[in-house]
Amino acid sequence: MSQRKILILNGHPDKESFNFALAEAYKRGAEKSNDEVHLIHIADLQFNPNLQYGYRKRTELEPDLLHAQEKLKWADHLVWVYPVW
Repeated sequence: MSQRKILILNGHPDKESFNFALAEAYKRGAEKSNDEVHLIHIADLQFNPNLQYGYRKRTELEPDLLHAQEKLKWADHLVWVYPVW
């Protein structure tokens, strides 16, 4: 079986949350299967979520967003972990 490229995106901001534990557990399990795994905790990304110029002018992406974008392109399997409030 070929190695999968897995990206886990954790959208919960609380490091003590059940979602955080699920993302970490999924990562450990996938690594035991010899899959290549990356985990992004969205709360740890440094970027401005506001479009300063709206849609009138392009806003350049910050380095953390560019890195996340590359990981999304790299992955062939995405895992989304997020709270439903």
